[in-house]
Amino acid sequence: MRREGELGRLHQMRTVGAALGAQTAALPHLVRGLRRDVDCRHHRAPVPPDSRLCRAALEEATEVLTPSLLAHSLRCWEFGTALARVDELTPDPEAFYVACVLHDVALGGPDDSTTGCFALLGAHRARAFVLAHGATVELGECVHTAIARHMDPGTPRDCGAEASLLHDAAHLDVIGLRAYQVDARRIAAITARHSRDGFGREFADAMRTEARVRPRSTAAALWRSGMRTAIAANPLDR
Repeated sequence: MRREGELGRLHQMRTVGAALGAQTAALPHLVRGLRRDVDCRHHRAPVPPDSRLCRAALEEATEVLTPSLLAHSLRCWEFGTALARVDELTPDPEAFYVACVLHDVALGGPDDSTTGCFALLGAHRARAFVLAHGATVELGECVHTAIARHMDPGTPRDCGAEASLLHDAAHLDVIGLRAYQVDARRIAAITARHSRDGFGREFADAMRTEARVRPRSTAAALWRSGMRTAIAANPLDR
């Protein structure tokens, strides 16, 4: 019996093909690399939403994530904020921040008898967290959708600004997709605030675990598409 979030064989093959296509299309930009001789000292960080929910979400992420994954989550929020300007999108500030900081809470976690996808497991957990802190059902569903779709091989443009931006920000941070569209000074400043030290290795190890524990998940299909090589070739780390 297929668990929630598991892909059938044909869907797995399509996911692998879509991931390979996206990586191939981005290859010219990934090969070119990024400028390193930039001055980022005066590039200010965006200000997180000042709400009890956002502060609680950051506390939760700090408690349950490793330092490397926490830094990744915060980079995703900053990269997503930058991409929102490029794409002329206006996400809900609270929903987007919470989705970013909590999107990997189930990554590398134990097997689950009902759900076979870490992104979906994390989405369920984040939605419960949001509702437990008194937020609206609509905000909870927005956070859930964004996290559940962030591992899709292509941008989920039909699921709202939050899902689109979290997806692209996460893929930017992990394998460098769309990095060329963000000012080099901003990238340098974000990396200075939230170190990338050890992230690529830790994330690759987590994805290898996902492929073993949840072999029919989107994450497993992406790993089989050559994600290890894509992580190693990330221009943010060269």
